[in-house]
Amino acid sequence: MAAKGFEKKVENLFDGLFSRAFKSNVKPLQIGRKLLQSVDAERDIDAQGRRSIPNTYVVQLSPHDREGFADIESALVRELTEAVREYVRQEGYHTDGKVRVVLRTNPDLRKGRFDISVRNNTEADDIAAPSPAPNAPLQDTPVPHPITAPVTIVPDSAFDVPPAVITLPNGQRLALHEGHYVVGRNLECDIVISDPNVSRQHAEFVCAAGDVVVRDKNSTNGTKVNGVAIHGDQLLQHGDVVSFGTAQVKFEAS
Repeated sequence: MAAKGFEKKVENLFDGLFSRAFKSNVKPLQIGRKLLQSVDAERDIDAQGRRSIPNTYVVQLSPHDREGFADIESALVRELTEAVREYVRQEGYHTDGKVRVVLRTNPDLRKGRFDISVRNNTEADDIAAPSPAPNAPLQDTPVPHPITAPVTIVPDSAFDVPPAVITLPNGQRLALHEGHYVVGRNLECDIVISDPNVSRQHAEFVCAAGDVVVRDKNSTNGTKVNGVAIHGDQLLQHGDVVSFGTAQVKFEAS
């Protein structure tokens, strides 16, 4: 059966990448298995006859277990997201927007217990009203940049507050919740910037434990923070300006 075969693949993946001991009482493989079960459990037939599922899966952990993943959280979220996306493609499920997996702390959960809630988030949920700053343009020569917003999470509790907001070249503001966001010209990226000076997969934001870092992905024109080229992970501070080629994005910590 396809689901069984894919579950075995996930098992091998997490046994290999995350096989060491953790302070957390929850194991990555447990989360991976339950995510696949949640995807199938939420399957429904939409009005067009497609097998549809929600696009956002929130893994809720106790404070102790969340802290136990602190060292590997960004890598764990990335692998969980890719595993679920591949499963969705394999099964032919339909989603409105890209599938995303995020971790959240739930103080009501005991050690060793975790829960998965699902939502169907839309682009409208993620974009606040544009707030252009005509007196302080982010670019010397304004150029229209069609943007595809990422699918992110709308806060519904005190422990689900986004760590940051970014302002894109056209004035749109996007909330960055915990997770992994690829920035580039490719339409498959989480944040798409249609600029010839931006590589197809230019850079990425990684949000974990309230911090946001940006790293370049071997782009042609490089990534800069406040005009200085970065090499490796760069922790962002409130008010930083991140340049992807000539496209500039302003970072605001929440």
